[in-house]
Amino acid sequence: MAERDIVVAPGASDALAAKLIEEAGFPAVYCTGGGISRGRGFPDLGYTTLTEVVERIGNMTEVCPLPMIVDVDAGFGNVLTLQRSVRLFERVGAAGIHVEDMEVPHRRKQARDNIVDIREMAERIRAAIAARSDPDFLIIGRTDCLPTHGLQEAILRGRRYAEAGADMVYVEFLTNRKEVEAIAREIDAPKLISLNKGENELIPASELAQMGFKLLTLPAELQLASIHAMRAMLTHIKRHGTSAGFDGMVSFPDRNRLVETDAHKSIEQEFLP
Repeated sequence: MAERDIVVAPGASDALAAKLIEEAGFPAVYCTGGGISRGRGFPDLGYTTLTEVVERIGNMTEVCPLPMIVDVDAGFGNVLTLQRSVRLFERVGAAGIHVEDMEVPHRRKQARDNIVDIREMAERIRAAIAARSDPDFLIIGRTDCLPTHGLQEAILRGRRYAEAGADMVYVEFLTNRKEVEAIAREIDAPKLISLNKGENELIPASELAQMGFKLLTLPAELQLASIHAMRAMLTHIKRHGTSAGFDGMVSFPDRNRLVETDAHKSIEQEFLP
């Protein structure tokens, strides 16, 4: 990240998506917590556990060498489980995590009441930093307060989380250029920005780099595109009784190249009697 104007990290919820991101030439992968939960058939409401996510990230790092930033929500519990999260994600080869100031799962009906006190969140960041063994393992402080507390509170929290030692600051729920420019201008720290089609104003990475953002994640795009493609295929099969005439798919050899079937077969053959 010291060498690039901005790192663009598309979101992946499984190892196959991570390998596609690598194949496309991106420098990093964003391991989307919401995507992992939805890939298991659940909404993004705190259903996944620490060990489930660690297992998924371990599978992704096993087959893809790109740096991976992991969404750990609020740390799967308290500061002790947050510290355990840091240690486990380091162990399976992640490059960093972001932790948020929202209670996950929600404990109160009103969204505003699920935003934790700014001092408590600063201590979460300090706890995460204390748990890491590699100083290059990124600890990113995320605030979800914008919709309920407003832009100025989000700026205040971003500054405070940087002061607490976060390597990077992430203000979630930015919807338009005016908000993005305010965050870029008012928070003097490395910043992550997350954009999704249909949720945010889509500002090109080159412009975000000029504003000073260091990391752009696009969490949902691959999964949304996958759902669209699978629905199209299923509709075609239901209508025609076969996939004949449906061209929106790769070939078997292309799929085998992606997962490096020949290389694995070669290893297998070397050690078979």
